[in-house]
Order: sequence, then C-alpha cells, then structure tokens
Amino acid sequence: MYKRLVSLRTFNRFTHTMLKKIELTQQESRICNLLRDYAASYNSSLEQGTTPASSIEGVVPTEPLTLRVTGGWVRDKLLGQGSHDLDIAINIMTGEQFAMGLNEYLVEHYENYGITPHSIHRIEKNPEKSKHLETATTKLFDVEIDFVNLRSEQYTMDSRIPSTTFGTPQQDALRRDATLNALFYNIQSGEIEDFTGHGLQDLSDGILRTPLPPKQTFLDDPLRALRLIRFAARFDFTIDENALNEMAQPEINRAFDAKISKERVGNEMEKILLGPNPNIGVHLIQKTKLDNVIFFWHNDKEIVQLNKDNWPDYNTIMNIYTEGILNNHLFNFWNQRLAFLEKNPDLQVMVGIDPSFKQNYILGAALLPMANYKVIAVKKKLNNTMSLPEAVIREGLKMSKSDGITVGKCVDAAAQYSKFVHSFIQDKSSLRRSELGLFIRTFDDNYNLAHYIAMINEYLNETNADLQDAIVEKYKTFHEYIVQQDLQDCHNLRPMIDGKKLQKILGIKGGPWMGRVNNEIIVWQLDNPTGTEEQLLAYVKEILPQYMDNK
Repeated sequence: MYKRLVSLRTFNRFTHTMLKKIELTQQESRICNLLRDYAASYNSSLEQGTTPASSIEGVVPTEPLTLRVTGGWVRDKLLGQGSHDLDIAINIMTGEQFAMGLNEYLVEHYENYGITPHSIHRIEKNPEKSKHLETATTKLFDVEIDFVNLRSEQYTMDSRIPSTTFGTPQQDALRRDATLNALFYNIQSGEIEDFTGHGLQDLSDGILRTPLPPKQTFLDDPLRALRLIRFAARFDFTIDENALNEMAQPEINRAFDAKISKERVGNEMEKILLGPNPNIGVHLIQKTKLDNVIFFWHNDKEIVQLNKDNWPDYNTIMNIYTEGILNNHLFNFWNQRLAFLEKNPDLQVMVGIDPSFKQNYILGAALLPMANYKVIAVKKKLNNTMSLPEAVIREGLKMSKSDGITVGKCVDAAAQYSKFVHSFIQDKSSLRRSELGLFIRTFDDNYNLAHYIAMINEYLNETNADLQDAIVEKYKTFHEYIVQQDLQDCHNLRPMIDGKKLQKILGIKGGPWMGRVNNEIIVWQLDNPTGTEEQLLAYVKEILPQYMDNK
C-alpha cells in the first residue's frame, strides 16, 4: 500500500555521467546566476590585488570565493524531485558576512537583477535544533536561502554538540550523515562534487552509507541513526549493513538516550510517520532495537524516578521495553501489516489520503502493548496520571497534545471495543443503540481510527490465518451496522431541545439539573432516532422530578 517514491534504483539504466547533470528551474537559474556574478566580481578584485567590490570587514581571503549548494537539494534534484531547501556553503567567510556583502552588491547592481536586498536574519547556534553554526537567511527572487561556511566538527564523548571550525569541502562532506547527502553542486562550475567518493554511486544504488566509520558517526551524534532511518523510509533505500549493525549496538542505544533531546526525536519521527513509507521507518527502529528509546514515555529523569519510587505498575511498564515485548510486537506488526491492509481496502484509502490518520493509525498499532497502563506525569503530584500511550506521544516524542490524547484513548479502548464487536455478533439485540452511541462519542471524530486499532489489536494476537479472516469479517459486519444506524458521527449529536428553550417551556430556572437532564436527552435521542420534539419533552417531564429533587 505504502507506495515507494521515485528512487535512483529505478535509474540504474542511466549512465553515471548522466547522474551528474542537474536541471535548474528558471528561478534556480536566476539565483545561481546572481551568486555566480557576485563571486566573479569578488574574485576579479582579488586577482587585481584591490579591495573586492562589496568587501567584507574582517575577511582576509586566502583563496577565491567558491559557492556550493549542499545537502538535500542536490540529492533531490538528482532524484528528479523538486526542492526548495537551498543551503549555500561558502569557503572563506561566514554566512552572515557573505549575505551582507551580497546585499551591498545588489544595491550597486539593482538595474541588472531588479531585486532589492532583503533583511538578513542571523540564526544563532542552537545544537538542540541541529544548528551547530551561525547561519544567515535571506530571500533571493522570493526564495528563502541559508548561507553558512564550510566547516569541520569535533565531538566529545558526552555531547552531540560539536566544536566547529572553518573546514575544507571534504571535511564538510565527511561530517554529514550519509554520503548521498554529502554531494555538492558547485555554482560556478555547474558540476556535482562528490568529496566522499561514494555519494553518487550510493545514490544510484539506493544505499545509505555514512561517510566516516558508522560507529563513530553515531556515537558523535546518535540522531544520525534516526535520520538514516527517515531517509530509508522516504526513498525506500537500503541502509548499509555495517551502519545498520552499528545502530543496533547497545552503546549506540545508550548514547541515543544520553545525547538526544526528545524534541529532536519527535521532529524526525513526525517526518517518518507523515512520509510515504512510515512502516519502513518503524520496522527499522524495531530492527535496530531503538524502540526502547524512541518510544519511551518521558524525557524528565525526575519524573521517571518518581514513578519508580511510587507507581505500582512501574516495573511492569519497564518490562515492555526490557523484555522485548514492544520490539516483538513491532516485528509482528511489520510482518502482518500488508495482509491486514489488503483485507481492509477502506483502511488503505484512509491512510493514503489522510497523513494525520496514517500517523495516528501507525502510532496506535505500534503502542498497543501499552494499553491501559498509566504513569505519573507531573512532578510532586502522584495522582496526576496520564495514559502510557499518550505519554509516549506527548512527553516521549513531544508530538501534539491532541494526537497523544486521541491515540491514547483509541489504544486504551481497544479491548472494550472488541467486547462490543463480539457481543453484537452473538446477539445484536443485546446492545442498546445508546450504549453503542455513548461509547462511540468518546472518540469524537476519530471513530474509524478506534475501529481499526481495535481490529488490528485482535488480529495481531491471533496466529491462525482462518481465525484472522473471521476477525476481519466480524469487525466489518459491526462497522456496517454502525454506519447503517448512523452512529459513526454521533459525536455531533446535540440535544433536540436546548437548555434555554427547555427552561422557557418548563418555566423553571437553570441549575445543576440541566447538565444531568441533557445527558439523559442524548441517551433518549440515541435510543429514539426518529423521535419527535414533543415525545422528548414528554420524556423530560417524566424524569425531571428525580433530578429536581436531587439538585
């Protein structure tokens, strides 16, 4: 179902020479022509021994100015995909210095380009967002562009924050996460530069390989492991076996936990889950045994310790990770995902057209072993608990509160949903319409998500293929009944007679009774879908005394 994107595996019939050709759009050509002209003007002044036009204070050039587009833009262009991620690497000055000089050049040559300089925004170092060096951002021809100098990085054992210095093109290429992300496009020559010596071939073969030995690459910055997983999922590429083996080592696992913020993990995971092949990403996380750090439930060690000291379920919850329960479940999900999708064409459509549904379906299916466990979520408040799946999403992955609540609710309700299905199959008359409706209302507009999470939970716990087919059929029959009864959207049901109208008709003032009566009105409307306002009013008058007596 999860269709692979166009990848260079399909381009093997092309020659290696043709891979080096990048076709610029008209907008990209205008940008590159401007940058090429400015570099030529700057270098011409250098050759003449004079102060370069638009000279930059504090810069003493030791070589000609050379500009290169780096990273994802080069990869995506070679893959035949569009890209708006333009990062320009500069060899002899900082990004801010270059952008300031470029702005001066634009002022002097406005008649040639027809654009006025834009303000320059300096992005300070922010290692938590993978910004290890100051970057300058400005706009050229309505495209936002980042400028940064080539750099070399040195890491310590206890931090993913490197010390950075100006570097050579090769040093800059070698510090990157994958050879195919280390390709440069030389703006002046118009050629692709492959300083790792493997980038073009790896891109052609669909291989994700680290430029330096993988162990040190991942120890320096363990987030690179998750980035390789993301690219493997996005392009349906293969991670080099050596890199894959190193990712699975306990040493990398510990470094991942010690060095990487949950915000960075969540950012990468959102890209994986909203991408074209999220199941590949989840499978690689399982295969490399990173699930126990990726899907952990909190990033605050004090809160973890608080649970350890005070929460009776703490050891059971931790066993989900340490005993491989989650890992085995993810492996089972991977093995059966396609068969399950093929048996549920409506689910295929939903995950194909709704990225948010796809994300939450996969998260829900992945976190099923955590159903109906809770954790303490706030310091010094032992009674302030949160659903474990919700905690994984909100606190562990730092994803949205609404997604956490939605997925947590669906996962925790999976067993109860199954009971409804089996009770209905045995005797549908045993279930009141209101009983089903009130349950479905708890999911708001996420009924379909709850349905499929409950179904795959039961499906994965059954090993007999015939019985799995029977499970799918039972759930389909139940779902058809819900639709037939017009219950799938019953979260939108409102009282037929609102509070103000009810007070006016009955001639009494509002009070606590109104909320309780409104709940009874919803139940009555669910059980009497064709009931009239007059019939409802008669019912309200009948039950009102008991609520007025208890006001």
